[in-house]
Amino acid sequence: RPAPGGGRRGAGLGRARGGGAAVARVSVLPRCKADVLTLLAATRHASTTVRIPVISMSMGGIGARSRVYGWQYGSARTFAVGKGASAPGQIPIEELRAVLATVRRASGAP
Repeated sequence: RPAPGGGRRGAGLGRARGGGAAVARVSVLPRCKADVLTLLAATRHASTTVRIPVISMSMGGIGARSRVYGWQYGSARTFAVGKGASAPGQIPIEELRAVLATVRRASGAP
C-alpha cells in the first residue's frame, strides 16, 4: 500500500536511475481516485528530478484518467488497447488518440 503523498511510489521511480535503468516505469492498481492523484503527483515529482524518462499509469476504470492525463504530469508514454487488452482500464488506441488530441488542443499543448 502506498504511503500518503506518494512516498513509496515516488521512491521507486527515483531508484530506477540509481539502478541503471534507462526508463523509470510504474503501474499501479488504485483503490480510489485519490490513489490516481497520488501517482500523478509522484510522476510529476520524478519527471522533474530523475534524469531518465518516467512512465506511469494507473489501471482499471478509476485509473483510466492517468492514461489520458499522465503526459501533463510528466509521463513520457501511455498505453492503449491495440488488438486486445493486456491490462484493465486500457482505452482503444483510436479513441485514446482522439481524446489526447482534444485535450492537447484545449490545453494549448503542442
